[in-house]
Amino acid sequence: MQSGDNRLEELYAKWLNKTATPQEKTALIELLLSGVSKEQLSPLIEKYWNELQDDNSFSLTQRQQLADAILKQWPASHMISGGKRVSFFRRYWTAAAAVLLLAGTVFSWQLLTEKGTDQPKKEHVAAKSMETIAPGSEGAILTLADGRQIVLDSAANGVIGTQSGAQISLQNNQVVYHTDTDDDMNAVKELTYNTMVTPKGRQFQLVLPDGSKVWLNAASSIKYPVVFNNKERRVEITGEAYFEVVHDKSWPFIVQTKNQQVQALGTSFNVNAYDNEEIERTTLIEGSVRVSSVSNIPTTNRHSLSAVLGPGQQANVDNHHQLLSIAENQSEAAIAWKNGYFNLENIPFDRVMKQLERWYNIQVLYENGVPDLRFVGGLSRNMTLAALIRALQVSEVHFKMEDGRRLIVYK
Repeated sequence: MQSGDNRLEELYAKWLNKTATPQEKTALIELLLSGVSKEQLSPLIEKYWNELQDDNSFSLTQRQQLADAILKQWPASHMISGGKRVSFFRRYWTAAAAVLLLAGTVFSWQLLTEKGTDQPKKEHVAAKSMETIAPGSEGAILTLADGRQIVLDSAANGVIGTQSGAQISLQNNQVVYHTDTDDDMNAVKELTYNTMVTPKGRQFQLVLPDGSKVWLNAASSIKYPVVFNNKERRVEITGEAYFEVVHDKSWPFIVQTKNQQVQALGTSFNVNAYDNEEIERTTLIEGSVRVSSVSNIPTTNRHSLSAVLGPGQQANVDNHHQLLSIAENQSEAAIAWKNGYFNLENIPFDRVMKQLERWYNIQVLYENGVPDLRFVGGLSRNMTLAALIRALQVSEVHFKMEDGRRLIVYK
């Protein structure tokens, strides 16, 4: 090895062994940015791969720098084309991306061993404009019953309002409703509603009047009473939300979307019901829920579809063909967004791009139609748009940025 290779090996070993000083971590980043080839790094990957351990001592900035350094030179995506999985790197080079992107930048990479694969062509991305587009963050707009709006991004912790006897407070990026439940429920004659909306590029948390918790994904909304009545707990959503419902067998909790109704007694589940998606998906994490769908056809011919889900099952309601199907083992994929990453596993290209549109507040346009490609694995939601696009670059598809926030996809 040359002297530069020796230094790389030394820094790489110290990082893996968790003995690297802040200065040595910075030196590792600088070496990678200077143009280390995969021929230099691959032997180190093979040597130390079995010793890999998660290292949380890097700062978020250092993690992002490492992500950008690797992805800028060696895009580490895999895709499925025409029903076949296509790997653009051998096993250990794929592992290199996972190692150097550091526990949190990349969720997982499929370690494929196919031989004779080609290197992806170097893409030309409008990096400067993409670098300015940061990932989404915490924030929402709360609309009270009297029409007043509170921008939660800029509100300070503390009481932010009172509605129908319920006190509304903001506590570290979470809106909390506090009521004297028994007294208030008995006094309810007419429900008073609040609405929380997360614009593109924002997500937020909410604690409902009964103590149930809600995580709201980007470009979503939830409408709910500030005090529930004693018959049921009913909320309405658009977009995507994850629920942890307080158990009360005698007090049903109901989530209403455009095309389905989800009833739970005490459970956790995810509902994905975006208007621009063809399918509404309800995924049970714990407990039990009943999903019911009413087709959007004339009332005289209207019919219902329903299913009771067990943990890990997902109800898929096809809004065009009026079908309901059940998929298994979907828990992890369904709540990937809540856990901080994009699930890309075997998802159509356009659905992946819709996730990017919502989280980065961009518009995606296709110059030559939607590519017939599917990704494998997952990526962190904490990456800049530029870093994420570098991770998705493959020879079959190209990206360019126009007019600030218009991402053009072309072949």
